[in-house]
Amino acid sequence: MQKLCEKPLKLLKLEALSRRLTTDHPKQEKIRNDLRKVRTGFNGERSIGNELNDLPKEYQVLHDLRLCHDGSRFFQMDFLLVSRKYCIIIEVKNFAGLLYFDRTYPQLIRTKDGQEQAYLDPLIQVDVQKSRLKNWLTFHNFPLLPIETLIANANSNTIVRTTPGFAPIFKKITGKETLISKIQALEEKYPSEQLTQRQRNKLSNTILQKNIPHNPNILQWYQIDETDLLKSVQCPECAAFQMQYHWGKWSCCQCTCASKNAHIQSLRDYALLINPRITNKQARLFLQIDSIDIMQRMLSALELPYLGQFKNRVYSLDGLIHE
Repeated sequence: MQKLCEKPLKLLKLEALSRRLTTDHPKQEKIRNDLRKVRTGFNGERSIGNELNDLPKEYQVLHDLRLCHDGSRFFQMDFLLVSRKYCIIIEVKNFAGLLYFDRTYPQLIRTKDGQEQAYLDPLIQVDVQKSRLKNWLTFHNFPLLPIETLIANANSNTIVRTTPGFAPIFKKITGKETLISKIQALEEKYPSEQLTQRQRNKLSNTILQKNIPHNPNILQWYQIDETDLLKSVQCPECAAFQMQYHWGKWSCCQCTCASKNAHIQSLRDYALLINPRITNKQARLFLQIDSIDIMQRMLSALELPYLGQFKNRVYSLDGLIHE
């Protein structure tokens, strides 16, 4: 069982929001900066995920988990590896430059291009995650498995240092090239199995069932009105919002690109930014199509789940959200 690396909803929503705003929109610079950070983080997780593909099948690799540990508060884990002997929480960073783990005032200091920036100490982060995972296991009546923690930096162009006398922390810090060997070393600490195969599978299944992905209302987050969003269908070639529908296909007025399914991205944007439910009228307004019948055929062709009949029909766009 694996929960593979797929783009988180926040990243998908930032991408959709950025392309649906004009380049000179007052919030565009902030959104693009945030998008760059989130995308860098995800690229790091995907890189680490590729390394974890080399693990033996006894490990179940679960990515991007968000669990409730006390009935109201959530904690997140980039990766959780579950075996019958123990678990490993992996916190992923994707930093270039010099990373200094300051132990006198616990924090991570990144130096790049002569500039220093302080971050929350990831060693503290994973300790908190470990404590909350223990609470979660107890609450759901699972045996308290041994839990190990690792910090994995996905960027190979990184120098890692720490305060003199604290070299043992490097046991918990790894680059992607040494990640598998670190896990193999940890495995030697736990020769005996704590769970049966069935218990291990039940644990992983329960984690996936209880996982609640972070799903922010992105327009509210940036205080952007729905009327600010660019309507119409975006050209997949030149990115202009100048496509028109004629004779069963979309044609771009700017670059002459033709596409039969360019509207799917627009429906996905609507789901991410406005609502994962849509009516024929709402779809026509967003895609800038006049014909009720053409819009009906487009929506029907996608075989979307729906409720209601005829003009009262409401379609679910959930299946379009992940590309």
